[in-house]
Amino acid sequence: MRYIPRLLCASFVTVVVAVGLVGTATAQRLGDNSHIQLKHIFAAVQSKPGSFITRLRPLTPILTVPKAGDVALVCQRAPRAAEAILAYFSKNPAPLNRRRQVDTEALKKQSAKIAAYVNRAYGKNLVSEVFVVEGGKSLGRGVMSRLPFAQTQGCGRVLEEYDQRIQELLGGGKKE
Repeated sequence: MRYIPRLLCASFVTVVVAVGLVGTATAQRLGDNSHIQLKHIFAAVQSKPGSFITRLRPLTPILTVPKAGDVALVCQRAPRAAEAILAYFSKNPAPLNRRRQVDTEALKKQSAKIAAYVNRAYGKNLVSEVFVVEGGKSLGRGVMSRLPFAQTQGCGRVLEEYDQRIQELLGGGKKE
């Protein structure tokens, strides 16, 4: 009985996020400070809190791109960003909290350092922050819907919009 309000609240949030994602997919173009979710990666994580021994766990990186014009470039070169994030975590394994979960608060403090690795891989300052969520999360589900950047975009949709814009600039792109 006591779980019913939680269930109703969770279902309401899920519906709101789902409607918001459908609306952004059809109506809006990407703006400044866009959040781009990459596919999950298996990165080094401490085996115990404070341990030097590491294990691999799935982590989902979310990149903050300050300029809307840079989003397509970031998506086209997403494997470079994933490799840079893996390089960061190979040198600095992700910390764990007391419950042996990835310490997201500590990773928020490191988001600018991770972004520096990504920007070095791109050769330009395209990314301002890199947030990391434990597990292979998908857009708008579970923990993602409660985060401040719940309106993330996948690169597939971004690249489709980029192709459409290129076709519009080239004169409609109608094949005869």
